[in-house]
Amino acid sequence: MRTEISDGVFLIDTLAAGTPGLVACYFIKGKRSALVDAGYPSSANSVLTELRSLSGTGPHVDYLIPTHVHLDHAGAIGRLSEEMPKARVLVNEHGLKHLIDPSKVAATAASLFGEKAMKKYGTPLPVPKERLEAVGELYKLDLGAGRELRIFYTPGHAWHHLSVLLENERLLITGDAVGVRYSGFDFPIPATPPPGFDGEQYVKSLKGFMRMEPAALLLPHFGSVRQNIRAFLATNIETIRRWTSAAAEMVEAGEPVDRLFEAFMADVMSRSGLARDEIPDQVTQSINLSAMGCYTYAQERIIKQ
Repeated sequence: MRTEISDGVFLIDTLAAGTPGLVACYFIKGKRSALVDAGYPSSANSVLTELRSLSGTGPHVDYLIPTHVHLDHAGAIGRLSEEMPKARVLVNEHGLKHLIDPSKVAATAASLFGEKAMKKYGTPLPVPKERLEAVGELYKLDLGAGRELRIFYTPGHAWHHLSVLLENERLLITGDAVGVRYSGFDFPIPATPPPGFDGEQYVKSLKGFMRMEPAALLLPHFGSVRQNIRAFLATNIETIRRWTSAAAEMVEAGEPVDRLFEAFMADVMSRSGLARDEIPDQVTQSINLSAMGCYTYAQERIIKQ
């Protein structure tokens, strides 16, 4: 399943665990082509089918660019790189080792989601070191035909996170540097999972997006934001500040992380007007991970004081 965002730019629905509308990746075509993000390991076949359709022959991409190494973004990279042996893999320098050996990322995901979920998500394959190129603070990639990508460091959600700006179109592929926005929710829900969430860096990255004044945000979870972009980003900043403040208060008071999760759920229910049983499981799961990340972040800040 794919949608053309603009000429030569496509959203590909990775059909995460067989479900549409959860995880997107983005295909960009100039004289050369790039795929930003790739979905879970079990999504590889869905993505390859769309790439074959786009090329008219076998799947072909010149550059594979995961925004970060979490399984829902980079899990399929190993399989895709096997199917496309000439593709270069560009990854943030802090995440490179986890594509060479994805076992730690897989183990962390299993501890968060459980073995039942991992059977649906699949096991990531390693990427040979010689196929990888590390990206630091900034990397410029010219795909030809007037299509240039600015790949830049956007920590906060994770320390190995980058985002991609299509320079001429001003389309910003955010990765998880912004909150998730699923169908039925017209506001961003912060994505702040453990172990790498950093509230200060998260806000810094969002403020950087605001200064860029993009024409659209292309979200992995899920789709494009073209209207009221500044307000969307500002809401994200306001929410993350409120959530990290609540986490600090609960940690200082000795409250358990479950209480923080309930507070975040109440906030989302209030803003959406939905009852608890009306909130989809994937949103509840995301909020639970965000509570865990904010709680851990608050604990770490208190220890440093």
